[in-house]
Amino acid sequence: MENRSQEKALAPLRDEIDQIDSKILDLINQRLSIGKQVGAVKKEKGGQILDRSRERKVIEKLWKMNKGPANKDLLQYIFNVIITATREIQKPRIISFLGPKASYTHLAALNHFKYSGQFIEHPGLFDIFRDVEKNNSHFGVVPVENSIEGAVNYTLDLFSDFDLKICAEHYEPISHDLLSITGEACDMKTIYSHPQAIAQCKGWLKKKFAHVKVLETSSTSKAALMASENQEVAAIAGQQAAHLYGLLSVESKIEDYSGNVTRFLVIGKESARKTGRDKTSIMFVTSHVPGALIKALKPVEKAGLNMLKLESRPTRDQNWSYYFFLDIEGHIEDPKIAKTIEKIKRYSLTLKILGSYPVFVKEEI
Repeated sequence: MENRSQEKALAPLRDEIDQIDSKILDLINQRLSIGKQVGAVKKEKGGQILDRSRERKVIEKLWKMNKGPANKDLLQYIFNVIITATREIQKPRIISFLGPKASYTHLAALNHFKYSGQFIEHPGLFDIFRDVEKNNSHFGVVPVENSIEGAVNYTLDLFSDFDLKICAEHYEPISHDLLSITGEACDMKTIYSHPQAIAQCKGWLKKKFAHVKVLETSSTSKAALMASENQEVAAIAGQQAAHLYGLLSVESKIEDYSGNVTRFLVIGKESARKTGRDKTSIMFVTSHVPGALIKALKPVEKAGLNMLKLESRPTRDQNWSYYFFLDIEGHIEDPKIAKTIEKIKRYSLTLKILGSYPVFVKEEI
């Protein structure tokens, strides 16, 4: 009885909140539309998109107008988000991803950047690195490791070829479906997918479709595109690919193990700011002598730092020589991290700091 009374009292207040939210939404979109016009004028007249003094004056003016109960910190947070979105709509960030659209890399890019920006697809990882290096894109999103299949070696190799930084990381849950035009298993003669996706479903494929030819392609979304053009072809891909390419599920959640997650890196030329919850990635080459790696890692232990990851890859220019990829907890601006890396450098033939960036934290909805 008490709950009914409470709900009756709250109903008109919630209706009023809904109406206010609707007005806020309209006003935000109106502000963004005007901001877009401002951007067009600046572009025509040769003005700069970024105007910190103007943005600061806007916030200060709002502080003076404010009658509460919103405090200064809340106002600054809300309007910083709106101002950033306005700046973005004037000159959107260009983000490269491994295409076609609806690939897991595309989904990771959309989720990391909150669907804000201009997303450009590329056929290969090399193309993404090259596009960012040439300043054609502000950022690139690339897969680096999977919780089941391990490292994406080619991504690691490309860090030795390009002088780019890791700006952020993103973890994307992965679930695979078997997709086709008809959704009927009897129509399938060939299954296509990315090598990682095939490997993640190999047990299921062997059990259910040992008689069907399984072939590799450059991405799960490329496989979905191929399936959309031929009813005898099926693809291992995600639900987003099914929606985009008009496919039906032959069977869902076909991965061999649940909890499948892929880690993606955001690459660019910007250095990420220190947040207090960061990791630093480096790559280095040691001399090909006994105990060289142990000596190089000793400073990490002595400094009491948490080593998060250690991976090795052949250098390709000398037999039995390896790049080591090391992730340690902390930011390069921390004196302890900087000193430790300098000590590792003493035991290395070469060392490159790939970047310090925030540790990924899953947002609660």
